[in-house]
Order: sequence, then structure tokens, then C-alpha cells
Amino acid sequence: MKKLFLALIVFALFFGITACEESECDTTQYLFPDVLEVQLIPSRDATVLNAQRAPFEELLEQYLGMEVNVTIATDYNALIEGMASEQIHVGLLATTAYVLAHDEGAANVILKSLRYDVDDAGTELRDQPLVDGYKSQLVVGADSGIETIADLAGKTIAISSFTSTSGFVWPANLLADNGLDPETDVTWHNAGGHDNAILAIMNGTADAAFTFKDARNLLRDEYPNINDDVVFITDTTIIPNDTISVIPRLDRYLVGRITQAFLDFSLNPDHIAIVDAIYSHKGYAAATDEEYDIVRTYLQRQEDWDFGS
Repeated sequence: MKKLFLALIVFALFFGITACEESECDTTQYLFPDVLEVQLIPSRDATVLNAQRAPFEELLEQYLGMEVNVTIATDYNALIEGMASEQIHVGLLATTAYVLAHDEGAANVILKSLRYDVDDAGTELRDQPLVDGYKSQLVVGADSGIETIADLAGKTIAISSFTSTSGFVWPANLLADNGLDPETDVTWHNAGGHDNAILAIMNGTADAAFTFKDARNLLRDEYPNINDDVVFITDTTIIPNDTISVIPRLDRYLVGRITQAFLDFSLNPDHIAIVDAIYSHKGYAAATDEEYDIVRTYLQRQEDWDFGS
């Protein structure tokens, strides 16, 4: 029954994106590549991502029955540019990166990720349903003396990227909501990954970090006492989960196959574990662009801020 339900979802998605006026249905406008180029965002250390790249590539080839090349973007903007130039066909785009890519005509969302919710101690709530949203968290060194948002004034905050939703977009707005000027009252340190942002606290490069909740789990094997060394202070409102997105000109039939592939392998514990090791994805659900309008609201608010890149 579950398999049938997923198949019906994909049929609805496929029908929705193929339904068009006769004059608009010229299939020559669509791209069906010999090799499907898939790219990952560098939301954690590139060495870790690279170790999982080949298994993910093999998984997609198994489900799609075609050659797939999985690469890792140098940064969030590089993946957007790759999709805009059609050098990349499928992007595992973080929330804000998806919105930026879509709004410049480079990406359409097909699926959103699902994860377990986590509590303030970083424990996955495995006895509860998967969720399609997450939160950003503020974590600090145990001896930092930081207890509130106001205490961040004059401090250095590590983030994964200036285009990271949980690493920067939501946190910058949270600071503004609490009377701090995100541009002048704090110093931002671009650590290049959520795990690296936490490591910046541990090595003294930063006083605090904003990451997805709870990115400390990425480092728990190496640092078993990480919750004692890096402590949770607060979190933000809900953020829509990251996406599986495709370039607008990708062949409609192939888009349907890609959508079905992600839904299918999410039902196999061994197969979803491969993507879980990359981005903590536990499953997927159909998504629409309208679900990401809240991101546009937050981005518009900070248009006058200048943080570099």
C-alpha cells in the first residue's frame, strides 16, 4: 500500500509538470543527458562528503539505470552556478540555496528531505514521526559566559556559509529580532561547514556558532563529550528542510524517474543509510516552491546587509 501511495505521488508530480498546452509541449526543449550530473552542497567537511560520494553515485545508478556522476560543490554558490549553466542537472540544495537558484531560473524543487526531530540535548526523537522542517541552534563554548542572544555583542560567531539557512539567514534575523545589528555588533567567521563551525568553538577561533540542530552529532564519535564542551543556548523558528532540485529543462520523464528513485530507496534501510551518512536524510516527501516563501521574506529583510561571501 505504501509503495502504491508513493507511486501515485510521483504520477501526480509527473502529470503536473508535463501537462501543458500543445504549443508548449515541444520535447526538443528538454535535456536528457548521457551522464546525469548530481552535485552535493559542502554543508560539512569535504573529506567526509567525499567518502560517501561513490556509494551515493552507485545507488543512483542502480535505481535510475543510467550513468551518474556525483560531485561536491566548492561552495553553495558554485552549485547554483552549475545548475544555471546546466552543467549540473540535479542539486541537493540547502533551503536558501534552493530559493536563490529557483528565483534566477536555475532550479525546480521536486522533493524535500525528512528527518527525525531532535531535542535540546541533541537526541533524535525516533519514536515520533519524521519532520519536514528543522531549526537553527546557537551553541557556545562551555566557559564562554554567553547565556543569551544579547551576550553575543562583540563576539565572533562561526557559521557554515553566508548562504546557509540555519547557519546564517535565520540566525542573522534572530539577532535583529533581539536588538543586535547583524552587520556591526558581531563578527562572522565563515568556517565552511556546520561541523567546522562547531570545531571553531573548540579550537578558540570563535566564541559561538549557529548550525542546524543538532550538528554536534556530526562530531560525537570523535568527541564523545562534545555536549559538555559545546553547550546549547537557544534555537530558532522552524526552517523548511533542504531539497532535491532539478534544472528546469531536464527531461520530464527523467525527472519522474529521479523523483521515484529517491522515494523508493528511502524505503530500504540500507540504501537510505547512504544518504543519511551525507545529510542525515531519513526520507523524502513531495515539495512545492510555495513552501519556501518564508525564506524569501527573510532574505528580503537583509538585502541591505553587506557581509561579503
